[in-house]
Amino acid sequence: MNKPLYQQISNQITKDIMTGSLLPGDKVPSEKELSDHHKVSRITAKKALDLLASNNTIQRIRGKGSYVTEKLTVGNETASLGCAALQQHEGLLVGAVFPGYMTGYGLQLQYAIEKKIAECNGTLIIKRGGGLIEGEEEAISSVMQMGVQGLIAFPVSSEQYNRNLLKLILEGFPTVVVDRDLKGILAGTVTTDNKAAAQELTSFLFDRGHQHVAFLSPPPEITSTVEDRLQGFQQAYLMYGLRLKPEHLITNLTSAPPINWASEQHRDFVERDVRTLHDFVRDNPEVTAFVTAEYELAVMLTKVLKQLGKRVPEDFSVTCFDCPDDPLDIPWFTHIRQNEHAMGTKAVELLMAQLQGDRVPLQTRLDYQLIEGRSTRSL
Repeated sequence: MNKPLYQQISNQITKDIMTGSLLPGDKVPSEKELSDHHKVSRITAKKALDLLASNNTIQRIRGKGSYVTEKLTVGNETASLGCAALQQHEGLLVGAVFPGYMTGYGLQLQYAIEKKIAECNGTLIIKRGGGLIEGEEEAISSVMQMGVQGLIAFPVSSEQYNRNLLKLILEGFPTVVVDRDLKGILAGTVTTDNKAAAQELTSFLFDRGHQHVAFLSPPPEITSTVEDRLQGFQQAYLMYGLRLKPEHLITNLTSAPPINWASEQHRDFVERDVRTLHDFVRDNPEVTAFVTAEYELAVMLTKVLKQLGKRVPEDFSVTCFDCPDDPLDIPWFTHIRQNEHAMGTKAVELLMAQLQGDRVPLQTRLDYQLIEGRSTRSL
């Protein structure tokens, strides 16, 4: 037996909400719009909306219309637009791919993802790519073979996409990327507002009397994260009306590798970077402060300065991103602390929304904290 017309209309609106065509807070078509579209009477259209309202699927506001509520009711079951709809899915399996183990950043992000997946009654499988595109491709292939239903990826690069990750995104497989923006790729991403963070960190040094601040980083074309930090650094110079000398940008240093610290190749890179920093300090005596894009580069710089008989912060102020806590004192470096817990939690929430068929924003930018440490002083 065919369902009544009003119930068919109600079911269609419910389907639109389930697939993300209508989101929480969106206005639902009016009685007249439904009547005209479905070629039914206004009474039938009203009964369809009344049915949705009785199930708390929509909220009807006199004089304004009907709006999708935060929860969707189907029959006697209520499905929240967050984790709740999936909490009954005991077999939920999610994969996460990280570059590797890093000193200052990433561990709390991983913990947050694990915690949120557990809250959704799911299981998380973690693989590491070792900081290499090839390793990342292999890690993604491995978790896919295990039958994961969604993927959270922390790519080693946002310039050279690995084929497996790109294929999954283009095929619409539920995927969320953390700590990277993938240029030209329509993927849900969660990142820190790195441009604003670097601008604030640089401004911190200007406010303390430093006129010549240098920037140290790996090549910015490798990741959107470094590129944004460089842009924020440059923007601070513009805001303060100061001239930035091109030679004060050292953007060819080696990014901290998650593995193989003791490899011969890495030792060669480190020796090259140490010589670069030695020469820079010698040739640019006007520089009194540094913004480093990574914690490990700040550590390397501090060691070079010590070798040259220079002191931090007496002779140079040094800042960075993501300095580890000191349990017995305030942190050594003045730094930007990214909100790893919020990043991991948000990544899982976006993944769950994709699994439910909801639309998600392509870019989510998170706030950060500037933590003053012992590595800076006022002139």
